[in-house]
Amino acid sequence: MLDCSNVSIVIVSFKSEEALSNLLPSIPLECETIIVNNDSPLPEKIKEIRNFSEILNSENKGFGSACNIGVKAARKDYVFIVNPDTVFENNTVIKLLELSEKMPEASAFTPKILNQKKTESFKRRSILLDKNKWLKTPPSKISEIPVMGGAAIFIKKEVFIRVGGFDERIFLYHEDDDLSLRLKNEIGPLIYCPDTSIIHVGGNSSLRSPEIAKLKGFHMGRSRVYAMKKHMIKNYRFKCLFLALIQLFSLQMLFSKRKRFKYFAFYQGVLSGLNEN
Repeated sequence: MLDCSNVSIVIVSFKSEEALSNLLPSIPLECETIIVNNDSPLPEKIKEIRNFSEILNSENKGFGSACNIGVKAARKDYVFIVNPDTVFENNTVIKLLELSEKMPEASAFTPKILNQKKTESFKRRSILLDKNKWLKTPPSKISEIPVMGGAAIFIKKEVFIRVGGFDERIFLYHEDDDLSLRLKNEIGPLIYCPDTSIIHVGGNSSLRSPEIAKLKGFHMGRSRVYAMKKHMIKNYRFKCLFLALIQLFSLQMLFSKRKRFKYFAFYQGVLSGLNEN
């Protein structure tokens, strides 16, 4: 009989104390839990919730690089990479483990992802895919999908290592799209499992502030350029710059300080990426 003791939970933290206080109690006690911290050490009140291993990076290495560190440190055969602003529903881990045993030809699995209102949040498209491959609605049963989001990826450690893990040139954003396509092309199908779910409070992995918005905006723009070039998306230069300009002239720039920081930083990130190519 399968149990969760062969699964490592890998979480990347950057100013994520509040989110972690909700996630950690929901993780099965049998699971090895690894938190890779791109910020200062976690406070004692977080460490009192449950046992976990904390890997403290000397600098913010970005999401993908930190994930790679966590997966390499994992001692179990399976890893479940999750955002800190998620909460597990009952039996999430064991159901994903059972499905992976039944479908050894698949490369990775993802559960249904719900927001706080219990409405499904499904990644149905990607800038790295042709529009004819986008999905209109989430599948109602266990199905192959074209791309999966980075909020919840269940995968064999050996498979993750075999494809090289996340591309460490992508600091933040679109690293999940890139990994999805490599897994699908090199290993096998990506599988969506609506029979189990997690709650994802999107955008709350770290504190919400203009400074964090600026950091995220810059890397969102820079990663967009890099990922689109890597996957040979036609007219990627024009598409990235056009989106950046649309955002700069949006009404949100007038009414939201945080959006002003984010959109201007996105524009700077796009320019940085284009100048590097």
